Amino acid sequence: MPTTGYCTLEDVRRALRKSQLPGDVSQDEAIAVDAIAAETEPLEKELKQYWYAPAGASILDEATAVDIPTGPKTRDDEHDIPTHGGFVHGASERERFRYRENSDALLELDPRNDRRRELRRDPKREIRIATGEYQDGYQDDQPAYTRIQLERRDVEAVNKLLVIGADGSYTDWVASDEYSGGLWPDALGDDYYVRLNNGGVSELYIDVHALDDDLASLSNGVYIDFDYGHEGIPRAIRRAVALRAGAELAEEAVISIPENATLYNVETKADSMREKAADLIEEYRREDM
Repeated sequence: MPTTGYCTLEDVRRALRKSQLPGDVSQDEAIAVDAIAAETEPLEKELKQYWYAPAGASILDEATAVDIPTGPKTRDDEHDIPTHGGFVHGASERERFRYRENSDALLELDPRNDRRRELRRDPKREIRIATGEYQDGYQDDQPAYTRIQLERRDVEAVNKLLVIGADGSYTDWVASDEYSGGLWPDALGDDYYVRLNNGGVSELYIDVHALDDDLASLSNGVYIDFDYGHEGIPRAIRRAVALRAGAELAEEAVISIPENATLYNVETKADSMREKAADLIEEYRREDM
């Protein structure tokens, strides 16, 4: 069973004592550890954020049964290269041609053939530009970046960045000497960089001019492997997990006792603990994530 959590058994004991509730923290530590772990992982997925304790943090001394995270996590995702959601006139739109009735259509050359190369689809002109302008001839000194929001906050390092090319193959821009990039602000102006916005929201910027001219596809055009995490577990998150775990333990304790007259009172207090936990994590919640 998972034993990783953002709080300790003592945190849960304090939460239960403050609410004057029973629990199995002292009777069976394994049950309490399971409750902490069960509340930790869903919270990370809900907020799309992960925390870890640095070496020497006091929480590590207090945690005897719970595995407190001590370093960043690694994740890999695939992303589409974002577009404007519509065709750019003259770049991707099909030319409409219609034969007239009673014309010598069978003897005529389809006028679209003469302009087929001119009207060939240009995927790069469909890409949504977040900063800069798409202008041919200024690739070297005027980068134009498209922006992709990553699935986790607080990116610390980009390990791999696979970007699709004209032939459908992928090139790792991190490993290749032909591309440069990293974290903002040091990598600003490079072929790619990752910037952390408000609340640690992580966004990947790719210079459109660094992409191949004839991209094979914009769908699943980018694969990124990255390390992420925020050093230091906030007191609010630590307490919220303890409250959620404590509420679960209290309800299980009274339900296991037949005809317990205090069941209603315990359920009410448990609901109050969950409401308090929700208030504590509200500032970490972002609708755009």
